[in-house]
Amino acid sequence: MTNEKENVISVTGYGRIFINPNYLTIYASIACCSSDMKTSFVAMNEDMKQLFEIISRYEIDKKYVQVIDLDFGPRYEYKNGQNRFLGHEVLQKVNIELDATNENQEKAKRILGLIPSLKYLNSCSIQYGLRDKKKYLDMVRELSFKNASEKAELYAKLSNVKIIKINSITDQNAVGEYSRGNSSMPSDDIDLSGDSILPNGRKIVLENKIFVTFDIG
Repeated sequence: MTNEKENVISVTGYGRIFINPNYLTIYASIACCSSDMKTSFVAMNEDMKQLFEIISRYEIDKKYVQVIDLDFGPRYEYKNGQNRFLGHEVLQKVNIELDATNENQEKAKRILGLIPSLKYLNSCSIQYGLRDKKKYLDMVRELSFKNASEKAELYAKLSNVKIIKINSITDQNAVGEYSRGNSSMPSDDIDLSGDSILPNGRKIVLENKIFVTFDIG
């Protein structure tokens, strides 16, 4: 919009990028609860052994496998106004991070299909992400500014004024990242990759909104 008293045009610009992820992570956790801690550890270790046998079947280098967040201790359930002792629980989490190639995606799907056979499996999933985001974040901000500039030029033309220079630029929102294939936000878009590798045709979406003030004369 134009503000003749202040000799400025203030506009909001939007930018959005659709892109396939470049890495995936398999998340798995094993939890065993029994009457004594030793039994829980033994059971958890047996499942961990089977998990690594499944992973080795698909020739995944151990450097991509992270064994993290070992938690253990008594477990209670709050019921009817009091804590009830359930046993001694051991919880172990494992992450496997791989490049999002077609081959690795197939391996991940097969591994995820076999993991539920573990006796004490607590959870398992695949998540996709984007490494080296800076160039994409810079790109989506450039799109936001381009969108704002186009709006300002149109308003200036309609108001019979000229844009002299940029007065200020403010990121109204940090760049948001989503795993979805569409958005209701009107923006300048770029699709940086071909067919989606995510389920249901989705892609990672980076969105940005900026507020720009231009001096006019």
